[in-house]
Amino acid sequence: MDPPERLGMFRVVCLLAVLDTVCLLDTGMLFPRESSSREVKELNGLWDFRADKSPNRNQGFDRAWYKSRLAETGPVIDMPVPASYNDITQDPALRDFIGWVWYEREVVVPARWVADEGTRVVLRVGSAHYYSVVWVNGVKVTEHDGGHLPFEVEIGSLIRKDPTVPCRITIAVNNTLTLETLPPGTIQHMDDRTKYPEGFFVQNIYFDFFNYAGIHRPVLLYTTPKAYVDDITVVTDFLDNTGLVKYNVSVQGAANATLSVTLIDKDGRCVATSNGPAGVLKVVDVKLWWPYLMHDNPGYLYSMEVRQHGYIRIQTRNGAFCFSYRTLIQHTKALDPARPVTYITDSNYARDKGAPYVDVICVNSYFSWYHDPGHLEVIPIQLNTQFENWYGKYQKPIIQSEYGADAVPGIHSDPPVMFTEEYQKVVLQSYHNVFDQKRKQYVIGELIWNFADFMTVQGITRVVGNKKGVFTRQRQPKAAAFILRERYWRLANETGRLPPWTKYPCSL
Repeated sequence: MDPPERLGMFRVVCLLAVLDTVCLLDTGMLFPRESSSREVKELNGLWDFRADKSPNRNQGFDRAWYKSRLAETGPVIDMPVPASYNDITQDPALRDFIGWVWYEREVVVPARWVADEGTRVVLRVGSAHYYSVVWVNGVKVTEHDGGHLPFEVEIGSLIRKDPTVPCRITIAVNNTLTLETLPPGTIQHMDDRTKYPEGFFVQNIYFDFFNYAGIHRPVLLYTTPKAYVDDITVVTDFLDNTGLVKYNVSVQGAANATLSVTLIDKDGRCVATSNGPAGVLKVVDVKLWWPYLMHDNPGYLYSMEVRQHGYIRIQTRNGAFCFSYRTLIQHTKALDPARPVTYITDSNYARDKGAPYVDVICVNSYFSWYHDPGHLEVIPIQLNTQFENWYGKYQKPIIQSEYGADAVPGIHSDPPVMFTEEYQKVVLQSYHNVFDQKRKQYVIGELIWNFADFMTVQGITRVVGNKKGVFTRQRQPKAAAFILRERYWRLANETGRLPPWTKYPCSL
C-alpha cells in the first residue's frame, strides 16, 4: 500500500455544493431505478414549446396557458428535452431570451398505474434552469427554485380523477438571474428611448459562462409502493483491515418497516448483512478504493442492497460505493459529516481566513495571460513564487486547480503571440516545468482550464466564447492536446503500474 501522505489529495470535498444539495432537498430524492416494485417511464423527446415574449414576460400566467393545451393558446415549436433551448434554433431572440418559457407534453400513463391506488406515481424533473412551475392537467402541483438540482412531486391522485384523459404536463421555466440566484446576476432596464426600444432590458451576469436555460435533465414518471424507501445514507470508514459501513435507511408509508441489508463485493459475493433501518456492516479484509495508477487493484467498489417487505431496492449512486483512506466517501445523497471541508481556492477568503483549516490548498493562476499578458518569461518566476508563498505559510499540499491560455484554433505565429496555438503550448510547457520540480515536494495535482472551448456571453474579451480549451467545441484537438497527451502518458508510465500492452511512448 502506498504511504498515507500520497492520499491527501483524495480528501478533497466541495463543502458548498454538498451543503446546497442537502439544504434544498426536503426528501431523499433517490435516483429512480427500475426494480420488481418500481417502474420508470422516460418523457424525453420533443415537447411543445413557447417563449413568453410579452413585455413583462408574464402573459402565460395572466392568460393561464396551463389550463388548456399550449397549442390552443398560440403558436408552439418542437423543443427537445433534455436540452438547452438557446442553441436549438437559428432565432437570435430565443438564443438570448430572458424570462418565462413554457413546455408541454401529453403522456399516456400505464393503466395499471392508474388502477392500483396502492401505487405512488411520481413526476420527476432532473434539472430545469432556473425557476420552475409545474402543472398536471391544469392543476399546479409544485414549483422549484434552483437550476441545478432535481425536484419531484406525487401526482397519482390527479391522474386518477379521470383515467380516460391523457396526463398533460406543463412546465414553465424562468432563467432570470438575480443576486439571490446561483449563479447570480442582475436585470438592467434601459429607459433612454433615444437609444433603446420600449421594454428593453439586459441580463447582467458575473460569471464566465453562457446562461444556458431550459429543461436540462430527463423528465420521468416513476412508481413506488405506498410503503417505500425514501433515502439511504451510507458513511464508510475502516480500522486496520476491517471496513465499516454505517447506514441509515429512511422508509415512508410504514410505521414499522422490515428491512434486510446486504453488502456485496465486486464479484457478487455477500460479505456482510444486517437487519433494521440503521446499523453498521463490518467487512473483514476490506479492499480499499484506489485511483487508477495508484494501486494494482484500483477503483474497487462494493454494492449495497436493501430489501423492504420483499421488494428489492438498490440505491447507491452508480450502483456502488467505496472505502478510501481516512475519508468517508459515500455515493448516496447524504452529507459526509466527518470531513466536510478539505480544500480552499485562491480567493480573498483563502488568503485571509480559510487556509489554516483545510487539508489541501487549490490555486488558480493565469500568469502571462490575465497577468503580464504576452510575457512568457515571467511564468517560471511567478509560479514558483506562488507555490513557495502558499506552502511556506501553511505547510499544506497544493493543487494547481486552474491554469491555461486562450487559443483560437488554426491561428499560428512564430514567435508565439497571444491567442495562437503556439502561445498556448508554451504557457502549458512553462507551467509543467515548474510542476515537475514542485511535485517532488508538495504540489500534488494539476488541472488545466479547460478541456474544451465553451460559449460565454457576447463581449469584446471573448471570441465566440472562451477559447482556453485544448479541444474545440466540436472536440477537435488543438496543438496543446498533444502536449497534454505526452505529459499524462509520461506521468502514467512513471508509476510503474501501467499494464505492458497499454504503455504509450513519451515521444510523439
